[in-house]
Amino acid sequence: MLNAISKQLPWILALFVLGPIAGWLTGSLRAADGSGEATLLLGIAPAMGILAGLVTLAFAGGVGVFASRLNGSRSGLNSAGIVIAWAASQTATIDTILRRADSAAPLTTLAVEGLVFGLLAVPVTAVIWQAGLGRGLHAALHPLPDGAPSLAGYLTAPPKDRKGLLPEHESLTATILRALTRPSGIAAIAVTVFVGFVVSYFVCQDTLKGQAILAAALTAIVAVPVGRLAGEALKEQPPLPAFVAGFAVLGLVGPLAVRFLQGPDIIATLYTGDLLGVAAPVTLDWVAGACIGLPIGEAWFLSMFQPSTAKTAASR
Repeated sequence: MLNAISKQLPWILALFVLGPIAGWLTGSLRAADGSGEATLLLGIAPAMGILAGLVTLAFAGGVGVFASRLNGSRSGLNSAGIVIAWAASQTATIDTILRRADSAAPLTTLAVEGLVFGLLAVPVTAVIWQAGLGRGLHAALHPLPDGAPSLAGYLTAPPKDRKGLLPEHESLTATILRALTRPSGIAAIAVTVFVGFVVSYFVCQDTLKGQAILAAALTAIVAVPVGRLAGEALKEQPPLPAFVAGFAVLGLVGPLAVRFLQGPDIIATLYTGDLLGVAAPVTLDWVAGACIGLPIGEAWFLSMFQPSTAKTAASR
């Protein structure tokens, strides 16, 4: 009984403690008109927004590692996603940002915000995923081979020549470098961006926060299997951080696409409901959706495209 309760503790912390604190931090940010419709960088105190974003990612990383150690990598990312979703829910929606400015000017700042905090999420999610390999509920599907580094070693080891090494043996630095420089990693980023544009077009019929986070989560669910299949063609699987980097790129190109394609008539476009859907998710919306959707997409890929692998792992 006690063991069962302890396994639910990360979820309780994320949903009822750390998440609400993160939401309070982002909700306390103020826009230039004094309203609470601000984002991390769009407000009267960008320094406080940066602090709120960093604290949110720290909370997400802490509870994510805790959950990964107890229940496996997928539970870790989901717990982190809950914390970030709390924070995201208290930030402004794209329509309130544009109406207040009465122009497309804030979109450039929003693009910078999306890229910066999206990239900061890359090492956070990488550590959460690594912390849960070989542990908890998903140990059979995500085993940690003998000789793989401890979590401390994963964090501190310098990058090495990857030849002959499994991804699970890499350091954090090597994982991120592979995500950003190898063909499979670049392909995963491109797939995530493309899927994000398509999914947002169909899902974000409005600028509601729930639709924005849902679109981000569905993007992750679809992008992972497609990116993994691209990896099969390239004979090298992309690491999970490559998909998170794709969400950072979405945070950048989403606002910029709207600015350059619809900027001159942005307010009229907003009122007619023709705003590009990819602009609806705002910074933390993308990150929250990534943490929630990536584990689901990974499970979908294993069950649908590699059923023999999943069956073998489950029988161990």
